[in-house]
Amino acid sequence: MWRTQMGELLATQQAKIETHPCYSKQAHQYARIHLPVAPACNIQCNYCNRKFDCSNESRPGVVSKLMSPAEAVARYQKVKMRIPETRVVGIAGPGDPLANPKSTIATLKAVAALQHELHLCVSTNGLNLLDHVDDLKAVGVDHLTITINCIDADIGSKIYPWVYFNHKRLRGRVAAQTLIDRQLAGLKAAADLGMLVKINTVLIPGVNDHHVAAVAQEVKRLGAMLHNVMPLIAEAEHGTYFGLMGQRSPTESEIAAAREAAGQSMEQMSHCQQCRADAVGKLGQDCHADLDDDGSSACGTSALPAAERYIAVASQSGVLIDQHFGHATHFQVYQLTQAGIVRQPDRDVDQYCLGSTECDDESLNQQQRMSTLISSLEGCDQVLCSRIGMGPWQSLEQHGVTPSTDYAMQAIDEVLAIEWQRFCENSTQGTVSSEIGEVC
Repeated sequence: MWRTQMGELLATQQAKIETHPCYSKQAHQYARIHLPVAPACNIQCNYCNRKFDCSNESRPGVVSKLMSPAEAVARYQKVKMRIPETRVVGIAGPGDPLANPKSTIATLKAVAALQHELHLCVSTNGLNLLDHVDDLKAVGVDHLTITINCIDADIGSKIYPWVYFNHKRLRGRVAAQTLIDRQLAGLKAAADLGMLVKINTVLIPGVNDHHVAAVAQEVKRLGAMLHNVMPLIAEAEHGTYFGLMGQRSPTESEIAAAREAAGQSMEQMSHCQQCRADAVGKLGQDCHADLDDDGSSACGTSALPAAERYIAVASQSGVLIDQHFGHATHFQVYQLTQAGIVRQPDRDVDQYCLGSTECDDESLNQQQRMSTLISSLEGCDQVLCSRIGMGPWQSLEQHGVTPSTDYAMQAIDEVLAIEWQRFCENSTQGTVSSEIGEVC
């Protein structure tokens, strides 16, 4: 009896592997869809710069349009009709799915109710995995990807500027060790529940390239079944910290050597396409742009560089980005030009949230307050705040304003220096001074 049950379990797991294109090269005939319902992230990686209105870049963390769970389910239905071989439904961002657990679980539950012959997937940094692994299993998630770049906090401190955990923003070795401990505990819990766990490791020359074998050995011990060593994407035009600081990508020979070293411990994946958070179709044959309802405009190289940019900041202290978007009664506004950063008059606004902690109420009064608030922010290109609800986030995007919580609790002047550097890089593609006020 025991051998029969084990045989059935292994056969079931093998079928899940063989029909998932990320887990098996032989599953190339199946398509997948990533549903972009998770905007917020609880860690910052030096190789990541999320974009929410981009259709030309093909890399993790970018989407053409952020979606609510209802919109995501409607998109799945549309894609399934046009691409019936869609077998995999995943949530991979553009932030972290488990930093947005309500939207993630609601979307997966709704999709699972429509069709049972599906693989439900989540790709996470692992910080909140331990808290939600039971919920993921209950909703039917069997395929899980965790990005683990190191198991050494000294290395991690070079990759992660901060980690937001337990209502605190951690930095340095403490941040890295907290993330690593949570990742490994979450991995073991998921494997113990029978999930098929894949580990992604971003290969960063001079930072963790000597360390991937140790990562592979440890994650294998804890129950991971597949390891994916991915090359760092470090082009400066993507606006990541590593890219702007000149960190190079690994060579083909370095990638091969890392995979060979890690392969001594566990099976290696070599066909990863480093997909967008709204990817649709078969691996290497994405068609997300063809399926957009509104024909989203291109970004990146096809767009003309902006002559100026306006950033609104929600701040209680006046020094840090430390206020929830919906709690703000005024915003500091800054103009970015090639000549430098100029403080503009503050914008007084009517407070959006009046008692609701999530601030996603769909009442008429709430909609009217949002309309008034957006009018008050007219001309601003970006809003920086510590938190923001899904509803306000989408309303801002629909009016051409990009919200961001990436810099929560950081100093305003330091963040503006970073954003100004990126603005100059995109405008001139030339040398950028780090001192505010100098010409790009």
